Amino acid sequence: MNKQTLTFLWRYLKSKSLLLLALLVSSLFAVVCQIFIPLVIGIATDQLFDPQAIQWTQLIQTIIWLIILAIMYMLAQYLLERLANNIAYQLMYDLRQEMFQKIHQLPLSYLDSHSHGDLVSRLVNDVDLIGTGFIQSFKNLFTAISLVVGILVMMLLLNIKVALIILIFTPISVLVSSIIANRTYKYFQKQMNLRGDLNAYVEEMTIMQSEVRGFNYQSDTQAQLDQMNQELHKSGVVSQFYGALINPTSRIINALIYAGIGLFGAFEVMNGHLSVGIFTSVLNYAKQFSKPFDDISSIINELQTALAASQRIEHFLSAEISEKEEATNSSITFNGEIVFDNVAFSYQPNKPLIREFNLEVSAGETVAIVGPTGAGKSTLINLLMRFYSVDRGEIFYDHLPSQQLSLSTTRQAFGMVLQDPWIFAGTVHDNIAYGNPKATREEVVAVAKQAQLDPMIQQMDDQYDTWLDEDGANLSNGQKQLICIARIMLTHPEMLILDEATSAIDVKTEAAIQENFDQLMENRTSFIVAHRLATIQSADMILYMADGAVKEQGTHQELLARQGDYAKLYNSQFNI
Repeated sequence: MNKQTLTFLWRYLKSKSLLLLALLVSSLFAVVCQIFIPLVIGIATDQLFDPQAIQWTQLIQTIIWLIILAIMYMLAQYLLERLANNIAYQLMYDLRQEMFQKIHQLPLSYLDSHSHGDLVSRLVNDVDLIGTGFIQSFKNLFTAISLVVGILVMMLLLNIKVALIILIFTPISVLVSSIIANRTYKYFQKQMNLRGDLNAYVEEMTIMQSEVRGFNYQSDTQAQLDQMNQELHKSGVVSQFYGALINPTSRIINALIYAGIGLFGAFEVMNGHLSVGIFTSVLNYAKQFSKPFDDISSIINELQTALAASQRIEHFLSAEISEKEEATNSSITFNGEIVFDNVAFSYQPNKPLIREFNLEVSAGETVAIVGPTGAGKSTLINLLMRFYSVDRGEIFYDHLPSQQLSLSTTRQAFGMVLQDPWIFAGTVHDNIAYGNPKATREEVVAVAKQAQLDPMIQQMDDQYDTWLDEDGANLSNGQKQLICIARIMLTHPEMLILDEATSAIDVKTEAAIQENFDQLMENRTSFIVAHRLATIQSADMILYMADGAVKEQGTHQELLARQGDYAKLYNSQFNI
């Protein structure tokens, strides 16, 4: 077992020390009751086999004590399960809260380089395995060890010879189990990683079904899934093979110990060294003693699975964060002056994308960014929003360098409408008011009308209270984009970013929306990433980007007059 992983788990469990202490006390109390039950049974047996005469009063008292012990044992077990479940759910709650918060703090480069399905698997499946697997395994392991120690003490008190037999042969069972357990951990860890990859693949293929079918790729994706399933199956078989070895091995050894104790005890009774009652207690103790070792297979398997899941979560939570709010200027009203000063950026080392980029944007100007795919247009927006940090150079906002501004302050200044609209499961009203939760119904309706969205909403069953499915599954792409546009209109941002904002909307609706955008952009610094050049002709400045640099810069008329790359792109779109 990995000591570092156990230390990681203790960080979350130490705040639950009182609950853990109560769990341990309940476990010990249950073990004490369980240990005394065979002793009381032995006493009752001797009272029944009393050669003089049965003392009914004493026998009835013994039976009453037996009933009391059984009831207390059941109550202790009930409390033990309640405490274990309480700790497990608190642990799962804490882990999920921190992991979800971590997602908001991780750099986008981390999220872009890890499959979303695997991250979801860690947040949901792995946390469940820790909560149910680790806590239950810990409880069962502590109970088993306490029971073994208690039984050994009782057997030493009853008959030291029998206790010595157990002490001599039991380490063999423990040694075999520990050797096999050490072999299983790496296989369980591999199994968890493969399960995360499988979750990611299934999620990806489910989302991309239209593309898969459009390219007739069903058989290939099925083959890929089959290969991943086979790898997971192979890993599972190997890990379960080693895990399954523990149970029969320990059972055989414990059965031999039990048989040996039975034979030895019988000879002791025949020779008059043991009473029938004590012999009965000894046999019950021997049977109880073997049970923890019989259960050790499932305990170790669950524990290894939980520890493997813990390691995956630990790796996620230990990832370096970039979203740190260390700036002092946390509340500023921007005029909208933006300066890129000698900015360089790359997603991967030694593969520069933005090179020595310089740009000055005056307050209230509209800047359009065009160019071929991979030119760096969206990257420029990501840097402006500080989703990524520049490698060299600096970005100034109203003469203030980015490092002097908090991330939240910078981002709150911008309203973004992206190419891929985001709709969450909720009402139409809630989706529009996402950026301004305190907005009234009247304000929501006003921006919906401005975005040409109100007629569509009025046709819905519950109008603004209509429930939208996750990712807007019950809407068209154009309808989703209109909701996102209305959402930004409601926030009244100081600056705008429109990244292919009208790409999913028909030409007629686009023209109407463009009028609203023109009003919204008035006196606001705005950045527009566009492929349809008809929407940007009135921009104050147009940047034609290629290979991470600005190749041409000017107004629409100025760039047409140069007869460069922008003019060629414009002519190709309008068949000139």
